Amino acid sequence: MELEQRSFRADPLLLKRLRIAAGLTVQKFQERTELKVDTARKLLRGEPVFLSTLAEAVQKAFQIENPLEVLHPEELARLGMRTEVAAAGQVLEWRIEEHLSGWRETSNGLQYQLLRLRHRFLEGRLARGKCYELRHLSTEEQNRVEAYLRRHVEVCERIGADPHIAANLTAARIDGLWWVLDRWEAGETLADRMRGGPLGDYELRFILTGIAQGLATLHRAKIIRRELSPGSVLLRESSDRPLLTDLELAKITGHVPTVSPEEWPEDPYRAPEVTGDAPLDIRADIYSWGRIFVEAASGELPPPGSETLPTAASIPLAVREVVLAAVERLPSRRPPDMRPVLRALRAWP
Repeated sequence: MELEQRSFRADPLLLKRLRIAAGLTVQKFQERTELKVDTARKLLRGEPVFLSTLAEAVQKAFQIENPLEVLHPEELARLGMRTEVAAAGQVLEWRIEEHLSGWRETSNGLQYQLLRLRHRFLEGRLARGKCYELRHLSTEEQNRVEAYLRRHVEVCERIGADPHIAANLTAARIDGLWWVLDRWEAGETLADRMRGGPLGDYELRFILTGIAQGLATLHRAKIIRRELSPGSVLLRESSDRPLLTDLELAKITGHVPTVSPEEWPEDPYRAPEVTGDAPLDIRADIYSWGRIFVEAASGELPPPGSETLPTAASIPLAVREVVLAAVERLPSRRPPDMRPVLRALRAWP
């Protein structure tokens, strides 16, 4: 087919997911497509390249014949194609009220948006929606990915009602999009809160104790959170009580394998053993909790292995000791579970 010679941008998040799924490093991608190094890198970064170049590259690398399948959403919009997440702003019996984020990427390369939805017939009922983009996947791939995305629902069902764990309402695949709807909780994430600097003593104790309680609940149900971060902790507007959300990549012990990417993106809160071959247990979550505590207390996150707590803060010695033990690089040197952590925190006057 003859392609016009003007520049188009590919979707860099989609190309990254396809490259990882195909087991291609950037160098291997460049070699397979026979592009110049600079051109290959421009294409992967989402910078404009000739459409003929883009089409030939994705055909060679991923056997994709139609270059429209990999174009950036903004390019598709310019071509008059539909890129919104739902027709007429409706999802089942809900209508989209507000987009809370643009497109983001999970550690396994999937793209998603966060939205607030309102029930079409029960006016006072709201939901927090998480919409995964699966329209670029084959039906077989959608079925495979969906099996993993159900994990959030499975975790919420296994836990039941809990003050520190998100409450799921429903999940569904609609027109190639996977929707997870949780009960709405007004508030900000812990990441948003910490942009204002270190937490005060009361905030630190109350919020980090609540996160520890949530983790203890997961662990009793034989669930490892794996990728706890301040962005996945919601602080309720009414009380600051923390709520653990975004449980799709949690690991259920003894369950079907949890999807893991070939190349893990950087995550300063993730325990080192999560990306390795060593057996994984709940001490990975204890590490993440400790890293979050250090940042919340000091206002900055030091490189792993160099964590300290501010001497001026009125943090009891027992809490200091358990936090610094939690961030040990070797799992065997961390607390064995959340019980010692919670004992220290509950004794904090």
